[in-house]
Amino acid sequence: MIKTKLSIAVAAFSAVAAAGVSAQEAVPGPTVEEVIVTGSRIARDPLSTTGPITIVDSEAISRSGVGTIDELLNQLPSMGTTGINANDNNGGMGLAFVDLRNLGSARTLVLVNGRRFVSSASGVSSAVDMNNIPVDMIDRIEVLTDGASAVYGADAVAGVINVVMKDSYDGLRINARAGSTTEGGGENGEISFTFGNEGERGNFIANISHSQRDEITYNDRDWAGLQSSMSPNGNILTSYGNFAIGEDGVSLGEYSTYDIGQHMWLSGAMERTSATASGTFSLTNSVELFGEASYTTKTTNQQLAAQPMYAGNGFELDAEKHLPAEIQSQLQEAWQEAYDAWEANGSNPDDEKFPYPGDTWAYGIGDDGIDGFNDLRIRPVAGGTRDSEQKTDTYRFLGGIRGDLNNGWSWDAFASYGKNEGENVTANSYNKTKLNEIFSGEAGLDYEFAGGMSPEIINYFSYDDREDNEYELINIGASLTGDIEAVQFQGGALGFATGVEYREESGEFNPSPETQSGETFGNQQDATGGEYDVAEVFAEFNLPILAGVKGAEELTADVAVRYSDFSTFGGESTGKVGLLYAPIEDVRIRSSFSTSFRAPGIYELFSGSAQSYETLTDPCSTGEANTKGQGAYCDMVSPGFEQAGSQVPTNIGGNQELQPEEADSFTFGVVWTPSFVDDLSITLDYYDISVENAITNPDLQRKLDDCFREGIATECNSVTRGAGDQIVRLEGAQMNIGQIDTRGVDIDIVQNLHFDAGRLALRAQATRMLEYTEYNEQTETESDYLGEVGLTGGMYVDWRGLASATWYGNGWDAGIQAQYFDSGISASPYELAIDSQTYLNLRGGWDASDSLRVTAGLDNVTNEEPQDTSGYSDWNSFYDFQGRYYWAGVSYQF
Repeated sequence: MIKTKLSIAVAAFSAVAAAGVSAQEAVPGPTVEEVIVTGSRIARDPLSTTGPITIVDSEAISRSGVGTIDELLNQLPSMGTTGINANDNNGGMGLAFVDLRNLGSARTLVLVNGRRFVSSASGVSSAVDMNNIPVDMIDRIEVLTDGASAVYGADAVAGVINVVMKDSYDGLRINARAGSTTEGGGENGEISFTFGNEGERGNFIANISHSQRDEITYNDRDWAGLQSSMSPNGNILTSYGNFAIGEDGVSLGEYSTYDIGQHMWLSGAMERTSATASGTFSLTNSVELFGEASYTTKTTNQQLAAQPMYAGNGFELDAEKHLPAEIQSQLQEAWQEAYDAWEANGSNPDDEKFPYPGDTWAYGIGDDGIDGFNDLRIRPVAGGTRDSEQKTDTYRFLGGIRGDLNNGWSWDAFASYGKNEGENVTANSYNKTKLNEIFSGEAGLDYEFAGGMSPEIINYFSYDDREDNEYELINIGASLTGDIEAVQFQGGALGFATGVEYREESGEFNPSPETQSGETFGNQQDATGGEYDVAEVFAEFNLPILAGVKGAEELTADVAVRYSDFSTFGGESTGKVGLLYAPIEDVRIRSSFSTSFRAPGIYELFSGSAQSYETLTDPCSTGEANTKGQGAYCDMVSPGFEQAGSQVPTNIGGNQELQPEEADSFTFGVVWTPSFVDDLSITLDYYDISVENAITNPDLQRKLDDCFREGIATECNSVTRGAGDQIVRLEGAQMNIGQIDTRGVDIDIVQNLHFDAGRLALRAQATRMLEYTEYNEQTETESDYLGEVGLTGGMYVDWRGLASATWYGNGWDAGIQAQYFDSGISASPYELAIDSQTYLNLRGGWDASDSLRVTAGLDNVTNEEPQDTSGYSDWNSFYDFQGRYYWAGVSYQF
């Protein structure tokens, strides 16, 4: 079997990673093998990288007890908080996305063995579902927090997450793991078989694994609960009071909310089976074939309460026709009482204490009349919960050839194909066209809505909503790397790498006919389909300017350039310059500047009209949730108007005129490995990232505030009101109108203390965010997110930290880990004080024999609970919903 520079690199770098520190933090030894490090295609000393890299090795993964990669990665302070995880029950679709620096999953490039992996999510996303990468096959994960488009192409704006898989094994290993929460729910387990063979001319390794994770419901957690104005019997909202309909369907009582949390899940369920294999075969002493294949089939489930129905989403009930006479009579009496009170107090139309109750108990008189009846809000609980299930299959095949030339240069070529396809079914959906047939009398059914919908009505307009999607990736590339001996520096020969790459990406998303036509009470969505291709050429240079001289133990420069030609928008060039200077062996100073870009994805380009329900506050609402009070420009709504629910229908369709985002990234860092202290490294890195021409939606809350609080007419053009004065459409299609600026500092301290009885490994990591702002060119407004905690996602707190202490004894180990989130303020309009959060985790392992290892852990030892970010039952999904969680695992090697 040949030993190319790449294979030597992987072996050597694995040895570095096994020490439990990143390449940038490793303590220098007498001999260091050149390796391929994420962020470059040129083999080098691991300490000579110009960009900050964090390594998560297989030992750390095994000791963590996690079932998916995102669970572990999201603990790192440098990771972002805008991805998707299991806690995103509403809209998460069972996906697991990660991001860096809070810049979003689409701006973080995920690689497997240094090459692209097929995207997942509704068939048209630009993000990789981390659920599709089996944990037991991972050798290490390299996290580069530096712009890397010049090396890897589009999307590496915030950085690169490179998942390096195990490439060799001889024998059979069985891993099993199970875990549960002390509060109930979330039980999970996994069994995995890894096997392989190492021969004279080649090797192979394969893994088959199956895992399952149960849901966590609102009922499982004492802190969880959710009230709604939509009840099974119905609530009536009017300008002269709000009323609850009794179970008899004819009596009115005091208005009350309904506990929908009893029907809801906090975290979704998942069942997954995967098969992965890779291998090599040497054709000659200098030429080798290699291949990779993987298949993952996954079923995920979420549950929401029954579909809410109100005027704003299409439940346009005629009060004079569809309400029982008994209820009409009671409403008439209530209106008359309110009208008499209004007249007795001066008939002032602006009277807030005795507001005008409307022209009649029902509807206004004439074109400019004022309605008394506003809305009937109801939820057909008897029809069952909204149960969503996604079944997805993900395939990936890669084959290639590589070798060494007589002059010491290396080359490789590869071709890969990946496909993700899936189907999503949402049971107990409802058809608005069928509902209108009931309202019109065409269905021949009685108007049995008040007091709970009759089974006949529910059966008539309910259905199971079905949609399907797929995404395909074809990737071909070739590269050449080596030293140009003719160009010599004092520190050595000029390192060089070059190559070409071609990529085709295509995707389609086909919502149900009901969804496409807008007949559903859910989000309207047109079908999406599109494709693009890109051809690229790249080059990279490593200049070892000085080495081993007085005042310069090392001075190295990196230069990388790439040109990409996209079929959608044309050509784009990116570049990177890095510098590493070590005045003495103990201190290394590094810096880099790079330009990156993100190509608009298929969904962003080709999506048709798409409706989303965004969590927003209507400034014209007089309800308690509008903590800033009613806006000054709300004459179009009735007195006492209240927003129905907390979500607003928003159009977020695609835009084929989108151009690529462009970014500038600057990093500056110092690595100190003092020779007078054994096994100590201290790393300090500053980062500054600016994304221009950012693809983004307008700030929707600000758009509403500018219209109804500031009276800006151009913003009001984006808002449409309908029945009951509710907002029925808010335009928010994506555009190149944004700029994102973020700065911060990463700190990493690693200390290994050696004793006769064993070793104590200490590590402390922290990130201090200094700035995170988003500027909207359309509205000329800047939003400062520093210190903010999003209502359900996104966290921009000042400090995040991760610290651990692990004792490695003779055949056993035990440790403690602390994860820290700083305090902050919840998002507008609530702006609540959110406390800091610290999670303590315990870990332990025992080598019972040469073949058997047992591990166990206890996470969130103190059973910390997430804090409500709005006061209305919202929790940021990045906090822990599990509570105290215990797990155990066993590994046996034959």
